[in-house]
Amino acid sequence: MAAQSVKLAAATDDIAALTGKAAVKTAGVAGDDLAVGAGQVAGVSPNRELPALWRITKGSALNKLWLGTALLVVGYFAPVAITVALALGALYLAYEGGEGLMEYFHDEQMSGEVEIPLTEDEKVRGAIKTDMVLSFEMLVIALAASGDAPLGYKVAVLVLVGTLMTIGVYGLIGLIIRLDDMGLALARSASGFRQRLGIGMANAAPVILKVLGPIGMVAMFAVAGGILGHLVHLDLGHWAIGMLADIAIGIVVGLLLVGVHHLWIKFVQPGRAH
Repeated sequence: MAAQSVKLAAATDDIAALTGKAAVKTAGVAGDDLAVGAGQVAGVSPNRELPALWRITKGSALNKLWLGTALLVVGYFAPVAITVALALGALYLAYEGGEGLMEYFHDEQMSGEVEIPLTEDEKVRGAIKTDMVLSFEMLVIALAASGDAPLGYKVAVLVLVGTLMTIGVYGLIGLIIRLDDMGLALARSASGFRQRLGIGMANAAPVILKVLGPIGMVAMFAVAGGILGHLVHLDLGHWAIGMLADIAIGIVVGLLLVGVHHLWIKFVQPGRAH
């Protein structure tokens, strides 16, 4: 009995350590998921923000359920496929970041165009599709961080990381999109410091939503560059230098992929060029 308790405690410690390691490695993807999700929900009618967020949260949980199952099966029978999937996911994140960077610098030129606003259903579907890619990358990173741990450990790590990230990301989004309402309520019902705090909260909400986009873009580049650098065994020593190198690699690869894609559309599929 005592031996079983010791084994259980050791297994719990091992799983906790692996989960912590995986959570740190997936933090960049979670940050991007936060930025994308907040951006999607922010455009929904105020009285529909929380219902829309709940729909996206359920979609995210389902994404992680079937993706995690598929990755465990594929990883068991063809471990090399996980590395390939990791590389492809990194390239996709770099491409998405590159697209975002190009759009950021072309916003002024595009400002005269009229954009048709998306419906709530379209926004929810778009957010769930984007979450599927980010969840895939998150789970692949978590699975890779588990190394050669037993299958049961890997299952536990994927479940814990997926659950923590889903609750953490979408719980924080819910807090952000309701921050202005909470601030206004506090400002109206209080005086002095609490009133100033409420006004500050209300004013902070749109600023937070605005800066999440660029932060998410940088996170995408950092995650993509970090994965690609790791795959080619690039080690620059100091963490700060390594982080800057990861971002630089992500930007270069992302812009190259965007350029290749645009050339492909222009010369190979000219009918799709705008």
